[in-house]
This record gives sequence, C-alpha cells and structure tokens, in this order.
Amino acid sequence: MLIHLIKKSDWAFLLDFVSPAFFKVIPPLELVSNATAMAKRTQNRELFHNAVVDMSSKFQHGLAHVKVVSGDLAERPAAHAFKNADEQTRRWLAEQIVKIYFGQIFAGGTLLLDLRLSRFSLNGNNLVWSPAPLMGVFSDAFIKSMSELYAGYYGGKSEQMMSALRNLGLDWAYDVFIEHFGEGDQTAVRFTMSHFIKTFHEIFMKCKTEKKNLKGEFVQLGVILGLMYESLETLDAPVDVRSAFHQVTSSL
Repeated sequence: MLIHLIKKSDWAFLLDFVSPAFFKVIPPLELVSNATAMAKRTQNRELFHNAVVDMSSKFQHGLAHVKVVSGDLAERPAAHAFKNADEQTRRWLAEQIVKIYFGQIFAGGTLLLDLRLSRFSLNGNNLVWSPAPLMGVFSDAFIKSMSELYAGYYGGKSEQMMSALRNLGLDWAYDVFIEHFGEGDQTAVRFTMSHFIKTFHEIFMKCKTEKKNLKGEFVQLGVILGLMYESLETLDAPVDVRSAFHQVTSSL
C-alpha cells in the first residue's frame, strides 16, 4: 500500500533506489509513520521556511558560500548543464554536495533532504541551493549516532564506529558499512547508484538474516543518501570525501 501511494505522489522517483528488502526490515508501523510524517511535512510551509533559515544560519560557519533559499529559482539550470561542465567545476560541485550532506548531519535540526542536482545553481562564487520541501526530522540519539559513526570512520577510531553502530542497532553490520564507505583512503571516491543500492541491499539482507529490525529513521536517511548518490553519479567526478568531512566538522 505504501509503495502504491508513493508511486502516485510527486516523490515517485524515490522508489528508483529502494531495495525491495527495505520494506521488510523496518517495522510496518515505524515505516508508515516515518513515510507519512515526511509526506505531511512537504505541505508545512512554515516548517520549511524555518528549516531553510535555520540551515542557512548554521552554514555561515564553514559553508558560507552555500546560499540556501526556499522556492523555485527563476533560472535554475538543468542537471545536464552541470554534467556537461568542465571537470574542475564538476569536482567542485560534487565536493560541495558532500559537504552539505555532512554539514546537515553534524548541524542537526530539520534536515533538507533534496540534494538533486537540478536544485543547484551557480551565482558567481556562491552555490545556490533551492531544495524542494522534503524534510527529515531525526531524534537526537539517531543523529548523534550517525555523527559518531562518520567521526569514528574518518578519524580511524574503530571503537567509536562500533559504538555508534551498536547505538543504531547495527553492530552486526560493521563489515558492510566499511564496504559502503568505500575502499582506499577516500580521497578520490566516485559515487555510483549501483554501489549505493548494492551495499544498502546487503545491509537489509543481513538484517533479515540476523532477524533484526532497522529504525524507522532510516527511511529519511535513505532518501537524502540516495539523492546525493544520484547527483554525484551524474557529475561523474572523483570526490575527496575525507577532506570534505574534516573541513566541515572542523568549522561547524
């Protein structure tokens, strides 16, 4: 029923990167509750306005060149315009999108989930981001655990990473998350939807094998990650994710 409702909504594109197993490892009530709440928030103009203002304020430290605006841009370029840009521009934009993702995770509050390439525009030296009102609201415990998961991974602290996974109820999926983050030193990562779908599918399947459930908040996390991966795959440029992470976390 949930899939049927999504297919008929403006957010049908979200199903493009959802593994079928996803709907079997989140308790039905949590799944419906999170998806329904997310859908209702798209109609809450006041919440969206406040979220944009709040994130704009938080971005003044470390991401001041990113201008977050509400409403459609009058002259927003099509995604293919960025795809056809020179490699330097594509690499710069890809890095900014990764920074926006990390920035939101560590800033907390209401997250703006729409990282589609079509929602970005260049204005001089500034990157203008005009997300649709697709918002995520996470518990403090969940967002803290996600922050610690990334901090543990990029800080080379496996114990911190394991602690974060344990708090998320995912301590049994350590190896899969290592695969998800990617091989090497993460200084030249190429993002692909196939990798995103594969690794998350493995997490869901291992979840089934271990007879564990995922927290309903993974519905919202999956949305922002899927849209980020889709944009970065389109840009087709290597990203120094490790540097982006440290730049954002040292300035926020």
